[in-house]
Amino acid sequence: MSFKFNTEQKIYDLAGAKIGGQPGENPTFLIGSIFWLGQKMVTDANKGIFDAKVAEQIINTCQTQSDITGVKFALDIVGTTEAAFEKYIDFIPKHTDAALMLDAMGPKTRMAAATLAKKMGLADRCLYNSVYKGVMDPELANLKDSGINMSIVLADDPKDTTMEGKMKVIVEALALAEKGGITKPLIDTAIPAFEPDMGTAVRTIPIMKEKYGHPTGLGSGNVVTTMGWVKANVAKEFRPGCRTSTNSIMQMAGANWLMIGPAEQAEWVFPAVAVTDAYIASAAGDLGTRPLEESHPIYKMFM
Repeated sequence: MSFKFNTEQKIYDLAGAKIGGQPGENPTFLIGSIFWLGQKMVTDANKGIFDAKVAEQIINTCQTQSDITGVKFALDIVGTTEAAFEKYIDFIPKHTDAALMLDAMGPKTRMAAATLAKKMGLADRCLYNSVYKGVMDPELANLKDSGINMSIVLADDPKDTTMEGKMKVIVEALALAEKGGITKPLIDTAIPAFEPDMGTAVRTIPIMKEKYGHPTGLGSGNVVTTMGWVKANVAKEFRPGCRTSTNSIMQMAGANWLMIGPAEQAEWVFPAVAVTDAYIASAAGDLGTRPLEESHPIYKMFM
């Protein structure tokens, strides 16, 4: 890992969180999924019917862990329909001031979610998932109209998964993001599910940061859960250790943000991420870098 980049490292604000910067300046920003398809508390994904008590408990746990560790977060709202998004987006802000990520498989549903966020006056708290090669003009126009100015921007070309391919496709993806009104891009180096070439996405993190200076990260949450070897050889109660190591690897590669999978993992993900952030801040301190806020994990642990 490079503990200091030569390129100016941009820092973007979202709902009170600072994302990006040189290693050691800000803690890793975490994005945890809620209302994801298959989550037990969601009884009807199309209508957006869920157990409000369980959802509130998940949100409160994330907030508590954030307060304890200094690690800021967003909730990744996963919706399958406009009706579901309307209920989810209405519910979460009543229980936390954290950022919201709008996440759907289909463009029409993403567009509807962005429009809802605008109508509810929440655009400045939202980030979009995502802008990528091939996104169509109507979606970009809708995104721009929504007023949302932060989005995940994918460095993903299914036809070329090499680092060179990622560096090439991000040029187009960033241009599309700008067309959609995105002034705060979060570059995603697009790690695949567990495959032999998964390290390419990790290796690309510091290269991308050095070239562009934008906050860079990826979705680490589903990598370990797809490992057949882990499922076959590691008991469920011990698998969090494997997932924790995955997050730490990304942080040490320079990641500013991570999609960690289900938000209900907060009790063990947040502390582990905070400890790694403290190590990074300590190492960067030798180079003259200091945390920008007193809420940084290193101060939580040693003051």
